[in-house]
Amino acid sequence: MGLLPPFLRTLTIICFCVVPLTKCHCLAAQIIPPVTGRVVDSVTGRPIQGISLTLQISTYEGFSVRTEVKGTATSDLSGRFSLAAATHQTESPFDRIRAYWLTVNEGFDATGQEENSAATQVLYNPMSNRRGEAVGDKRYFPLTVTFRPEGCDRVWAATCMHITSRTDIDIPLVPVLEDVYGCNAIGESSLHEKCRQLNSYRGAYTHIDTYEEVREGKKLCSQVDDGIVSAECLRQLPVYIANPQAYERAVVPSPIVPLPESMFVEAIGHVPRFNQGCGMLDVFTGHFHCGANYGPREYLFWVAVGVEEWPDSESARNYFPVEKPQFTDYKAATVKDEVFPGGKVRLYRGPQNTAAYWVSKNKFVQVFFYRPIPEQDEFIAHYLAEFPSTLE
Repeated sequence: MGLLPPFLRTLTIICFCVVPLTKCHCLAAQIIPPVTGRVVDSVTGRPIQGISLTLQISTYEGFSVRTEVKGTATSDLSGRFSLAAATHQTESPFDRIRAYWLTVNEGFDATGQEENSAATQVLYNPMSNRRGEAVGDKRYFPLTVTFRPEGCDRVWAATCMHITSRTDIDIPLVPVLEDVYGCNAIGESSLHEKCRQLNSYRGAYTHIDTYEEVREGKKLCSQVDDGIVSAECLRQLPVYIANPQAYERAVVPSPIVPLPESMFVEAIGHVPRFNQGCGMLDVFTGHFHCGANYGPREYLFWVAVGVEEWPDSESARNYFPVEKPQFTDYKAATVKDEVFPGGKVRLYRGPQNTAAYWVSKNKFVQVFFYRPIPEQDEFIAHYLAEFPSTLE
């Protein structure tokens, strides 16, 4: 990738021979210059005490890459730190430094993720609360300081800082803010944008216990950027909701939706209803399902009626099957649209099962018959009257 020649110009290379002279081998000691400076709050400009800084390197070992820690420091009362020069002793022509960088506010262990470590921490541990994943001071986002010539082009720029000087540098950490508008106190445009992106990303995960809160979280995800990071935010949001045991946070269980009054009648014709109810609300999609079973006895039911509901009609249309449903007898079944007094429905007819299904605004409705019964048309007509079809 053309990184080696410019990168090595930042290092001191010392060659020496190992005796006896008849077996002389040139071993190179690659020296990383010392780094000094201070850590400050990017909003207030004040120094931050107790921030961990780790000097890490990645080296080529044949066709593999190895990551290791070469030095650690902690910022003092005035925010200052000092990392001594580090040496990497090569053992073969293929053993050389690939890159070196600072991880800031991430503990003292080698991450193995190179300059992506801070980005990975924010993307996949947005609240800095996953067990086994360390963020030193949770009031601030972690940061990678890179010395590569191409800067932060290969990582999420909001989690990266590129410098060329290694003496008396200022490292501004973005604070975790309850309100993203707090970033407006930062005058420098690029740093303000980093603050806005990081706090928007984290804010999407802060309140996610109800569908309304998750909907606001989705909006924040879309505002992070116009590309990869926003898409990742939306991908991780349901994972974060669905796996609360992976995170140390208070968890509010998804609520069971109360059954709407008179949604399912007690009987149609001579076929009685013997159970009914609704499931849990999916706080990510706002979806829930209600259903009822009809038949002569609880252990022998003939008809199942299901109503799937979403906050919007588009989600219901997306749920509508465009191909033949894979019921037990689908290979011998036919599917066609028919018009009833309540609107158009799609009818599935097989040698064993029959089903009518349609969209009613933000609901998907299905009436499924496990066996042929005389009341089939009566069932379909009743629930079409309750949920008029908007199927086009």
